Amino acid sequence: MEFIVKYLVVFLVGLIAAWLLVPLVKRVAPSLGLVDKPSERRIHKTAVPRCGGIAVFIATHLALAVIFFGPWRNLAGSIKLNDWAVLFGASLALLLIGLVDDRFGMRAWFKLLGQLLIALVMYFSGFTFGDFLHIPLPFLINLGATLFWFILLINAFNLIDGMDGACAGLGLIASAGLAGMLFSLHQPSDALVLVGLIGACLGFLRYNFNPASIFLGDCGSMFIGFMLAAVSLKANVKQSMLLALLVPLLAVGVPVFDVIMAVWRRIARKLISIIQNDKVACKVFGPDLDHIHHKLLRSGMTQRKAAIWLYAIAIFVCLIALGTTAMKSNHTALLLIGMMVILHVVVRQIAKVELWTTTQVVLQGIRRPRSMISTLVAIGWDIAILLFATALVFGIVLPYPSTPQLLLVCITIPLGTVYFYGIYKTVWTRSRVSQLVVLLLQLFAGEVMTFIALMWIMPELTHRHLFGALALHAIISAGGIIGARASLRIARDLGSWLRCLVGDDHDTRTLILGAGENAILFLRQASFEQQQHTPRTVVGLIDDNPALHRKIVYGYPVLGTFAELEDIVEHYRINEIIFTHHYNKELRKRVLALKGKSGLLIREFIFSLRDLDETGESLGTVKLGSVDEIDGELASSKQPETSDA
Repeated sequence: MEFIVKYLVVFLVGLIAAWLLVPLVKRVAPSLGLVDKPSERRIHKTAVPRCGGIAVFIATHLALAVIFFGPWRNLAGSIKLNDWAVLFGASLALLLIGLVDDRFGMRAWFKLLGQLLIALVMYFSGFTFGDFLHIPLPFLINLGATLFWFILLINAFNLIDGMDGACAGLGLIASAGLAGMLFSLHQPSDALVLVGLIGACLGFLRYNFNPASIFLGDCGSMFIGFMLAAVSLKANVKQSMLLALLVPLLAVGVPVFDVIMAVWRRIARKLISIIQNDKVACKVFGPDLDHIHHKLLRSGMTQRKAAIWLYAIAIFVCLIALGTTAMKSNHTALLLIGMMVILHVVVRQIAKVELWTTTQVVLQGIRRPRSMISTLVAIGWDIAILLFATALVFGIVLPYPSTPQLLLVCITIPLGTVYFYGIYKTVWTRSRVSQLVVLLLQLFAGEVMTFIALMWIMPELTHRHLFGALALHAIISAGGIIGARASLRIARDLGSWLRCLVGDDHDTRTLILGAGENAILFLRQASFEQQQHTPRTVVGLIDDNPALHRKIVYGYPVLGTFAELEDIVEHYRINEIIFTHHYNKELRKRVLALKGKSGLLIREFIFSLRDLDETGESLGTVKLGSVDEIDGELASSKQPETSDA
């Protein structure tokens, strides 16, 4: 009974304290200038207080005071009274940094410096990665991992705080997941710390769930991330090192996934701006509107529905994390396979913007004129792959000394074979699948010649062992050498799909008539125009072929047949239609009639894009990616009186 009362009291102290403190904080916020005003990056339409983190901070530490000064003794756990003193001082410093940022604004690098200093204090106070993993780590690795963990979680919750209820709700779920894990590991005092944070988040969520009357602010979002980072490092996970890392990471999975995508996206955009010599370069620490909650809202969800969707995903991932604490080591592989499947689905559905920017870095980076340096880089890559394969096969699989003679044979013969094939003259983004197949055959031919040479060099090895070793050597080499070339082609095809899929509300919404070869020619040609900006979003295609009905073609949905054209145009708010085939006069007449009726742009793509008038005659060639031309012609088509004048 005492056990239940203890957890209930701590939870209620955090809950009631936050519930009572939030109205007081809301009253003083305007006088302190802690009000979030609407802007182009804000979802809300009215000014809202942004210092709710003060209430969460006070409520959490009041609950912690009950833990350490209450009637309970001999609590089994890693966090003691002196650890709470460290948590209080460090979180208070972080709260002040957040308040200064909320009130006056702060440069991202200066705020990051403050976070690093606080993480450094935590490291020297015993909150380290080495203690968490229970293995001795070199000083620099231990320090770097600890600082990275604190910075990752602090900024993960800071960046996810862009929608009503998002950060507080996800913080509550992550705290509950970690508390359950700590409880299962027999660390009740550590779990109690998070129970206090759960109560504080829930009490605050009463005022923060949509429609929110107060925001956490940077002071509150960073505090939640900091507490989760600190307490998770005290977890005594007794499984393998892999699971020890995986469990807390899963518990905070949604915010961490969002911050990883944000860094990935911004670095890619930064590289694009460098390649293009863009004077207005994208900032890695600068804000954007492509976080998970922004994407959910753009998909048509309300703030409430988007928040509930995030909660559901977070709960699911936390349940996986809790399951791993009871998992036997032989089940680890199944867990990893399941996580890879989930990650694939999530990335495919959510990370389209990040995939787009990454493909542009690859495509634009290799589109520069070829030089001796690029050739040397390619040769260096292939030598490194062959060297790695040789060291792995003959150093680990077959414990055999890597003599200079062995390395010379295993590297020069395959490299010379593919060199004479012309691997360094081929533009691999414009390659055919047959070229990749021939390259694979050339590599295997080189391995056969290597086998013959090694029969003379290594007579002590049986032919069976040597054949198995070189088969593995060929697989590893082919994976690295051919995989690198194939990835360039994959990036090109991925760019072709994402080019017209990733857009915003200001883009031209395009419907393609026909799903034949000319349609894919248009999509590929469009993918290499205006790489940085996407003026056109291809909504889908329509075709009368029954085999294509409601299927996916070239990465885009076939929305229906020509009989459904008018309904599709209205439902999907189409403002551009493109012919990719010579259709009969009756269909062309129906489509062209929409030009005057709905103010659509009607175009035809037969090797080049042309405008069509009401009679079907060409008005001239149009550049696929010309933003100004598309916008101007769209405006003129909707205002015929201006065009006539």
